[in-house]
Amino acid sequence: MNKSTFAAALLAGTLVAAPAFAQSKGPGGAYIGLGAMQTYTDNATAFAWASIPFGGDADSKATGFKVYGGYTFPNRFGIEVGYYDLGTYDVRTFGVKSDEFSTTALAFSGTFGMPINPKVDLLFKLGMAFTEGQYRCFSSCGWPYVDTKHSDIAALMGIGLGWRVAPSFSVRADYEYFGGVIHQVGNMQGDYGYSAVSIAGQFHF
Repeated sequence: MNKSTFAAALLAGTLVAAPAFAQSKGPGGAYIGLGAMQTYTDNATAFAWASIPFGGDADSKATGFKVYGGYTFPNRFGIEVGYYDLGTYDVRTFGVKSDEFSTTALAFSGTFGMPINPKVDLLFKLGMAFTEGQYRCFSSCGWPYVDTKHSDIAALMGIGLGWRVAPSFSVRADYEYFGGVIHQVGNMQGDYGYSAVSIAGQFHF
């Protein structure tokens, strides 16, 4: 079972269990957070294999960050909006950087928090993300290898663990998956999944 299937199964389980847990009231309110991410995608590596058959390689992981905020209702359902920098992926030709891919996203999600104990919650997320994928060419440029941007909409699902270390502060670890992120190079398009593992500090109001 791959990561996206695992996350989907957990989300489905949450929907089944939600009516029972919704009867258990939890602390509601607004929050904001900032986190660092490790992101993974096959986009750049697939481009290197297809476009640079000899001497080409690329990054399959990158670092990024997210800034987010939301509101949790007393029944533990909530809403969340976040801005994501999903990282920059270098493509190399014989070890020299020749191309670059980068992606950002603005995401809107519904959330549900499942209490494990009074200080720890398991968080489930399902939503959509408005993405922008950018390609830049640094060497051997010419059509179709020209700087290109493409905006689209991708699905987002995630699972996280929040630990309330103080009444107004939590530490939150998330796994999130962005499905079907479109990248375009000239007139060539492809869609790829992005996995993101993050750790964030979250302030409650």
